[in-house]
Amino acid sequence: MWDNVKKIIGTAAPMIGTLIGGPAGTAVGGMVASALGVENTPDAIEQELKANPESLLKLKQLESDERVRLRELSVEQSKIESEERRNQLTQQHATMQAELASNDPYVRRWRPTFGYAMCVAWCLLFAGIAYALVASPEHAAEMINAVVALTPLFSVALAVLGISIHKRSQDKQVAKGVKPLGAVGALKKAVKGG
Repeated sequence: MWDNVKKIIGTAAPMIGTLIGGPAGTAVGGMVASALGVENTPDAIEQELKANPESLLKLKQLESDERVRLRELSVEQSKIESEERRNQLTQQHATMQAELASNDPYVRRWRPTFGYAMCVAWCLLFAGIAYALVASPEHAAEMINAVVALTPLFSVALAVLGISIHKRSQDKQVAKGVKPLGAVGALKKAVKGG
């Protein structure tokens, strides 16, 4: 709902455009509605912005006049978003720990199963391409385009798999009482031959 309003306002008053519709958006929406003399709803604000081009000048002036308050709201919004991200990460970590502690073999093994499924899918794809290129070489360009279209899908899946492998390796190190090296530490150790 606020997306259109954010785009329109963002051209003239970027700070207001960023804040409106977000966690601090209620306060900013009230300021905008008051400055424009309309109801504090996305539809009313959008209609006024479209009907009256000079309303953007009012918002530009509002942003200039209220820059201190808007910065405070921006900091508040950043704190709220940061807390939301932290809560999401905490929940993800708790879920992963519950999976590791689960007595159900499949819950513990879903990540390796995903890895095996990716390997099988990739092998089947390239075996199919090799067969198709031999059987129907006239369709080679179409097959290559199809593989290119699948590349983002495989990229995301392989990234998920890589993160899972990395996290599982760290979990194993922690379980053995070894402090994980991290990416830089692992590179240093590999370069030194250790």
